[in-house]
Amino acid sequence: MARHKINLLTHEFPPRRGGAGVYCEEMAYAATSLGHEVRVWAPEKLDTESNDSLPYSISSLPLRGSQDWRCSLCLIREVRRKANEFGGSVLHLAEPGSLRTFVRFGSFAGFWPKRLIITLHGSEIPLFSRSPLEKLFFRKLLRKADQIHLLSHFNKKALLARFPELASKIVLAPGAARRLLLPKNNTEIDSKTEGKLRLLTVGRLHPRKGQDRILEAIRQMPNELKSALEYYVIGPEVRPHYARGLRQQADAAGIPVHFLGDLQDHDVRIAYESSDLFALTSVPHSRSVEGFGFVYLEAAAHGLPALANRTGGVEDAVVHNETGLLADPNDSSDLTRSLESLIRDDKLRNRLGQKARERAKGFTWRETAKTLYGEA
Repeated sequence: MARHKINLLTHEFPPRRGGAGVYCEEMAYAATSLGHEVRVWAPEKLDTESNDSLPYSISSLPLRGSQDWRCSLCLIREVRRKANEFGGSVLHLAEPGSLRTFVRFGSFAGFWPKRLIITLHGSEIPLFSRSPLEKLFFRKLLRKADQIHLLSHFNKKALLARFPELASKIVLAPGAARRLLLPKNNTEIDSKTEGKLRLLTVGRLHPRKGQDRILEAIRQMPNELKSALEYYVIGPEVRPHYARGLRQQADAAGIPVHFLGDLQDHDVRIAYESSDLFALTSVPHSRSVEGFGFVYLEAAAHGLPALANRTGGVEDAVVHNETGLLADPNDSSDLTRSLESLIRDDKLRNRLGQKARERAKGFTWRETAKTLYGEA
């Protein structure tokens, strides 16, 4: 296989949190490990010391990281200025912000790459198809792509329902757990905590993530089960009104609920290691889709059974009654029953957790990068 020069263009990258940022960082590391030359173009400015220690190069873009017209114009101007660095390379439009820029202004980029790879995380598919004009330009760009990377079968089905002619371009490859959040050793622990079971959620505080559904399920449980449970919530507050509502719900839940905020990777890993159950009950949303869910694999790597809703691409990350339990997002009693089962049944938790740990080992970023870029 040939060694490629890969330009990965993104509006999201650490230290900014989010699934798309995790994807871009992990793909950059994995592609480099395969022998490719990788340059990441991202809005965030990393300090020189961190930048020097990276196995790939990173260039800062003067962007705010949004998808509005002003940001798209700024990005396409910057791309035109640096056209000589993009031409003749593999260009990977790795997240929605950079993709939307090329949907709007790709014809004015001033160059065309040797190979174009587009990743669709999920929400772009319905969102970029709402306007007939944007859908037209979206289709035009996708037709020019050499590969369209999708993370889940749900996303593949959604894309082909709108653009069936793209079937031959689709590359279906899941993501994996973030390497910094993997267990530090391979010791398998059957019982993580003594006393109360610890339920953990990791995800931004946003209505689509469904933390309110979990709190309502807890409120509806009988008191004898509540006495065996405590709940930890990790994630940034991106919707203040929603976050305030969650705290009000927590006061009425009848168990200790701890909102820990947006923690550093080290502390998130410790939270996984010290928990017994993982829950993220994403809900259907008209403008946003849970396209896969890397956090489910992070939890699985630590042997945590997952409680989730059957929505979006979650079914590719959580296998019902094998690595966790999936509930009907339109039936609150189903979620409550599933949570009660996980609390009551030690054998069920251990069986699901053990299988989750085994399955998580089969997901690696190196394999995803190899599928997309090949090996040098």
